[in-house]
Amino acid sequence: MTTRPLARSLAPLPEESLPGFLLRLAYRLDRSPARIAALCGLSSHQHRLPVEYLVSLPTEFTEAVEIAASLRKGEADALTLSAMAASYPPLATMRLAGSRNMASARRTWALNLSSRYCPNCLAGDGSAIQNSYGGPWRLRWHIPVSFACTAHGRILELGCPQCGGLPNQPSNTERQGLITQRTIGGLHPAQCRHHLTDGTVSTDVRTPLCAARLDRKTCVAEQPDSELVRMLALQRHIDRHLTPTEQSPANTDKHSNLEQHFFSDLIAAAQLIRLSWPDSARFASSTAVSDLIARHVATWNDLRSHRNPGRRVRDAWAAPQDPAECGALLLAADALLGDRGQDGPALRERIQPLAAAAFMRNEANTGAAFRRMKVSTDLAQALIQRPLGFTRAGGHHHVRQHIPARRCRFAVDHVPALLPEAWSAAHFGDLTSRWSPGDTWKPRHLRRVASLRLVEMAGGGTWPQSAAILGIPWTTAQRSLTVLKRCLLPDGLWPLFDTAVEMVARGLDHDTRHVDFAARRRSLSTWQIPAEDLAVLAADLVRLANAESPLTRAAVTALVWARVTQGDHLHSPAVEALRTTQQGTQPLVAAIGQLQTPGNRKGARLRFLQRINDYADDLARVCNEAPPPLR
Repeated sequence: MTTRPLARSLAPLPEESLPGFLLRLAYRLDRSPARIAALCGLSSHQHRLPVEYLVSLPTEFTEAVEIAASLRKGEADALTLSAMAASYPPLATMRLAGSRNMASARRTWALNLSSRYCPNCLAGDGSAIQNSYGGPWRLRWHIPVSFACTAHGRILELGCPQCGGLPNQPSNTERQGLITQRTIGGLHPAQCRHHLTDGTVSTDVRTPLCAARLDRKTCVAEQPDSELVRMLALQRHIDRHLTPTEQSPANTDKHSNLEQHFFSDLIAAAQLIRLSWPDSARFASSTAVSDLIARHVATWNDLRSHRNPGRRVRDAWAAPQDPAECGALLLAADALLGDRGQDGPALRERIQPLAAAAFMRNEANTGAAFRRMKVSTDLAQALIQRPLGFTRAGGHHHVRQHIPARRCRFAVDHVPALLPEAWSAAHFGDLTSRWSPGDTWKPRHLRRVASLRLVEMAGGGTWPQSAAILGIPWTTAQRSLTVLKRCLLPDGLWPLFDTAVEMVARGLDHDTRHVDFAARRRSLSTWQIPAEDLAVLAADLVRLANAESPLTRAAVTALVWARVTQGDHLHSPAVEALRTTQQGTQPLVAAIGQLQTPGNRKGARLRFLQRINDYADDLARVCNEAPPPLR
């Protein structure tokens, strides 16, 4: 059917919502909202006004509304939340397909179908048109983070002051849609459209309507208290991000990452405040704010306590319905986040105690839920649980775990599998001096775990993932961690280890010429020492038996590889090749041991080992310039 222009229409008010516009048109034309929607070509969807239309209009419906209401191009789309989706991530990621009642919208803080409202705004601005048909039902009132009206300096209202009904909250027999009782006409846009009941659910159309005016509870601007001032300041900050301009922070490069995740961070922090309450009470700016959050948490906990065993609470993660409670929760969340441009350690110190309390008291998947949130890097770093400095190595391998532990100027490619002995001597002397001088294995475990920590700092992930990056077998990394824990934890020495690793990381940060150990490992993955080079290394060493045998060649190859890559010769390609083909590694390991054992470092073996080390150092310099030839 061809859409025809209405006999009379209205110009949309600034930031007016589609249901509000339909209500004003219906009142002006003395028709029901359902009839106006049909005339505008909107009710072909099973004769309903589906809530999806509030988020965005299909192209064919957009054109029909513009023709029927005599709107300029773009004005119909402006009646939907589509423009805000670009700046409000929960709205952009909300799933519409197959979601018939939009139940997931509240759980993800995407939108509230039932609009909050400011009575002053609904009363109009004093112009003739708004005196006749009322002020706008604003789009932003559907967004959960909108809890106050900054124009009139007040907290928004939630329900009808007479019957308590929520705007657009349908009865049990009506599928959720844009407008409650859409077939009833004659009501002012600011009148309550709910049936009066005696406390029981009634679907009888003969039950009288409430019809109370929602624009009567206006207030005169007066000096607000300090908490309202803080809430209004936060709301202004939120509003600037909801509708960013070219000069707004969201469009500057300096804080692009933080501003891009402004809402995600704020929502995640609000969830953390709620889940860790009352531990998070110190972030409430006053007793009044604390009382509002406590009231919301009590209601939320009561909802969870009355669920059926084994079933989740569908709205457990939803935004508070009450605007004052929502504002208080967001105000505490903003205090928890603090200065969004500050260094990460301070944020982590605030976040970690609350995260530990939240993860311990709530469902087992609470930590995973936070990891799925697309928050800023700083907040993600602060949220990750890191027992003994490492990301918790649980059964979850979500991409959000790959968050570096600190801001590093070096990459994982610049970390060797074993911390070089010079670095260890320079920074870990306080620890290694406590061990027996003849104990060579504890320092080796320490060097391995230190490298794992550096990879976790630069690239994120768990220690098994860090081990895989360095080519360290999972069981070897686990063994080193176990040994180091036994050595350090009983005496409370782990903080010394963390401090030493941090000093190594700072040194790498300031190093202008990083060594690409990953490139070295790749270059030497199939390399063997050339036979002629081996002959030169063994020349004149008459007492060195079998100097040019295949076993000696494999042992020298492994030692050169270990020195060039700063890796463990037990995990060299020469040794791993034997393991892969299920051949015995003992002869090769023994041959390597004959050269490396301190007691054997004398005479011909000592000179041979020195030549091997000099050869490896020359090869390392070649690797810095170009990969060595493969043999």
